[in-house]
Amino acid sequence: MTAACASPVADERLIDYWTRDLAAADATALEEHLFACADCSARLEAVASVAGGVAALARQGRISGIISRAMLNKLQRDGVRVRQFILDPGETVPCAAFPGDDVVVTSLNADLSGVQSVSLRVTGPDDTLFGAIDDIPVSAAATGVLWVTPGAFVRSMPSTQLRLTLRSADDALLGEYVLEHTGLEA
Repeated sequence: MTAACASPVADERLIDYWTRDLAAADATALEEHLFACADCSARLEAVASVAGGVAALARQGRISGIISRAMLNKLQRDGVRVRQFILDPGETVPCAAFPGDDVVVTSLNADLSGVQSVSLRVTGPDDTLFGAIDDIPVSAAATGVLWVTPGAFVRSMPSTQLRLTLRSADDALLGEYVLEHTGLEA
């Protein structure tokens, strides 16, 4: 059992450190703390364990939801094959997933200034709800959200139009986006 840290490192900083998303000077200062603090070192070890598991699950096509840019970068460094689509509000983009794609990442750009959390709704023809994610926390520096979907699931979908709607916690519309999905012919 380790002694509790008097000034624990925030989980977000540990994740950023593990995914190599910290400036060199900040990483050096964090490493000094980690070498001196068994509690925070143990927490970093847990982050590393989870991150390795996420990459393995991504390659198996078993993760979906919202991920951070740092986690996306780490997945790509770990060899996860990513197909990415980047959309601005009001934009329609053709999309598909191909046999080598482990995951499909849809980057939804939006003005998130002053926003602390968002919700995402994905609907198909006749407003059929395909999925919804509520209370997605966003940082002050965020410029959008990254939605990850298993490549195998996307490949199994027929050709269809998907409408994605991003709203703030107070229900203000932040962006509407359209994916024109082309299913793979058997």
